[in-house]
Amino acid sequence: MTYVETSQLKNSTIMLLYAERDEIKLDPDYQRMGGVWTKEKKRLLIDSILNDYDIPKIYFHQYSNEEISRTGFRYAVIDGRQRLETIWSFMDGDFTLSSDFEYQRDADVKLSGLSYQDMAQQYPKIRIKFDSFNLPVVTVSTSGDAIDLIEDMFSRLNEAVPLNAAEKRNAIGGEMVSAIREVSEHRFFTRNARFANNRYQYREAAARMLLTERNLLQNRRLIDTKKVYLDALARDLHSGKAAEVAEIRDRVFRTLDKMADAFTVRDELLQAQGILVVYFLLFRYAELHMELGKLDRRKLLDFREGLSRNREQAEDDYANSSFALLEFDRLSQQGTNDASSIKERFEILAEFLGLTKPQLA
Repeated sequence: MTYVETSQLKNSTIMLLYAERDEIKLDPDYQRMGGVWTKEKKRLLIDSILNDYDIPKIYFHQYSNEEISRTGFRYAVIDGRQRLETIWSFMDGDFTLSSDFEYQRDADVKLSGLSYQDMAQQYPKIRIKFDSFNLPVVTVSTSGDAIDLIEDMFSRLNEAVPLNAAEKRNAIGGEMVSAIREVSEHRFFTRNARFANNRYQYREAAARMLLTERNLLQNRRLIDTKKVYLDALARDLHSGKAAEVAEIRDRVFRTLDKMADAFTVRDELLQAQGILVVYFLLFRYAELHMELGKLDRRKLLDFREGLSRNREQAEDDYANSSFALLEFDRLSQQGTNDASSIKERFEILAEFLGLTKPQLA
């Protein structure tokens, strides 16, 4: 029987946690990405601490002795990562107090625009007060590994927080979520992709590729790559299907290897997610039919330039413009996650590139 026990962490002052931060794991698998708060939001948190406002509870997963020995961490952050990172980055001098900061205890104290180091020099007592602020930390212990309980707690704690789809899916955990994470770390994303990885956008794209691969293997057809189907993928392959997950992951890896070799670093062709599944299908199909030689980056650039020329021509001479290219344009602007849109764009681009029988079952 698994269970969860919670207790208040004693001696959880800002300075003590700062001193022990190497023992606190900020990025367990279920966590959202760090560094997503704006500077204004960070300053507001520091303002709240200096002015003795209550701040939301922080939750730590307390590791067992075995986990401590294996990982080197005593705790993993379930909820409160952004708050801890903000406090620590302020102490590291990464940002200052706002220019309109007011110290409510004493209006004569002028802290506006000061860094943590400035405050330590000019107002040492206030710096000591900040360091001594007791953060409301709750520790969570579980029986055994029971990681599912921790992931469930993370999801529940963040129900009122605007997590995006990728962050919510990451919190589901399990074998497929691990595969999504591994695929998102492929060099195609970390080296070739031009769009930012803010809030797990690489994982979102990776999940779409894994979903596409699974349905082509199982059903020989495409499926919408919308949130509901991506979430169902994570839940369906949560546990007990390691072999199936590994096969899907490895197939996606092989296709991404070919894609990574074809595109350049931070390639301008990869600056939006909407086209990625189409490219994925092109390379998957071309490898299957031994036609990878037809997938030349220059031809992909030519296709994009052809879209632009055709768009301009349609404004003056619609009858003689290419309907296929206009349709590709339209589908690229709306419903990019619909299976019908993905299929039609794939077939248009595959035909342009000269692939044999460019049709998906």
